[in-house]
Amino acid sequence: MISKEYGKYTLICDICGAGTDEEFESFQNAIDAREDIGWKSKRVEGEWLDICPDCIE
Repeated sequence: MISKEYGKYTLICDICGAGTDEEFESFQNAIDAREDIGWKSKRVEGEWLDICPDCIE
């Protein structure tokens, strides 16, 4: 998921709960950077999940 805290956006894995150290200025910036930093987005039962590199394998 993409979480907003203190005006910044971060990625949090929907499987293990791990987060990124990177912060993004906007929701769209987080989406755009997601795959560049090794994360994947996957649709499961109608919901989009953000998955970290460790859980992808």
